Amino acid sequence: MKTIPLDSFAYSLARIRWDIFGTLTFRSVPSPKVAHGRAWALMHQAAELVQRPYSRLLIALRAEYGEMTGRFHFHFLLGGTQTRNAITLSHQLEHLWFGMFGQGGISKCRPYDHSLAGVAYVTKCLGVSQMNRPGANVYEVGKFNLADTVTLSRSVFRVIRSLDGWRQTRRQARLEKTGLR
Repeated sequence: MKTIPLDSFAYSLARIRWDIFGTLTFRSVPSPKVAHGRAWALMHQAAELVQRPYSRLLIALRAEYGEMTGRFHFHFLLGGTQTRNAITLSHQLEHLWFGMFGQGGISKCRPYDHSLAGVAYVTKCLGVSQMNRPGANVYEVGKFNLADTVTLSRSVFRVIRSLDGWRQTRRQARLEKTGLR
């Protein structure tokens, strides 16, 4: 996992096909190190659930302290699941998180809305959610752009490098075709 400043990758995150947006909270807040371990444990369980290698999941995990209560929690984007039913997967992830901690963990997960522009989804421009509730998770998704850091799985970097390479190859082909190279 790599942790990088947020200002340099909002555009890169928007280029990825995400499946799920989620929030992970704790009733009894553990230390940040333990909390991170639990969040990554959920991602490992998600890989088992969707029967995909963990190294193939695309994960963006952002930790924060709540503004009103100061409670430590996470927001995450999950992709690469190849799920055909993101609503069911969302509920399964919520159930897994609850099962890991009983009454001590609450998770809210939703399918990522692909009909909205990626940059708008990662910033505060989201207007109406997929579930016909205006503004559902608008505030939380928008805060991806306000955090100091977001931790990304290595697979996210691999996908971004792949997208960049594809664009470069296309650009070179266009230049050769038009005789400008």
